[in-house]
Amino acid sequence: MLHLISDKLVELVESNSDLIVKRWTKRLLEDPTTSAYSGSHIVFVENKAKAILDNLKQWVSYDTTKEEVGRRYAQDGIELFDMKVPICEAVRAIVVLRRTLWLFVVNESRFDSAFELHQMRELNDRVILFFDRATYYMIRGYTEAMHKKVKELSGLSDDDMEIIFFENSFYNK
Repeated sequence: MLHLISDKLVELVESNSDLIVKRWTKRLLEDPTTSAYSGSHIVFVENKAKAILDNLKQWVSYDTTKEEVGRRYAQDGIELFDMKVPICEAVRAIVVLRRTLWLFVVNESRFDSAFELHQMRELNDRVILFFDRATYYMIRGYTEAMHKKVKELSGLSDDDMEIIFFENSFYNK
C-alpha cells in the first residue's frame, strides 16, 4: 500500500469523525436545500458519513480503485432513490460533507512549513477525487434505480425509454 504524506491529517479526520458528522448533520438539518433529510433519512446518511470518515485512509488511498468506490456508492444511490430522497439533495449532502470535512482539516491544522502545506494539498486532491467518484457512482446507482422504476411503472416502449434515458447511456451497455 502506497502511503500518503498526509497520513497525519487523515488520522486527524478519522479520530474526529463523530465531531465532523455532528457538524455536517447540523448543516443538513438547517439547510432548506436538504429538507428531505430528517428522521430515518438522517440516521442513514449519518451512518454513511461516519463510515466514510472512519475509513478515510482507505478511500483516499492510491490503492483504492474507482471500481471499489463504484460498487459502494452505486448501492447508496439505489438506497437513496428507494428512500425517496431527491437526487439534488443527495448530491448537496455529499458536497456539504466534503466542505465540512475540509473546513475541519483547515481549522484544526497548523501550517509551519511548505511540506505541511504540500500535505494539505495532497489530502485535498485525494479527497476531491474520492468525493467526485462517489458522487458519480451514487448518481449512477440512483439513475439506474429510477430507470428500472420508470420502465416498471410506465409501460413506455424501449424507444420512448431511450428518449428519456438516452440511447448511448450506461443502461444500454
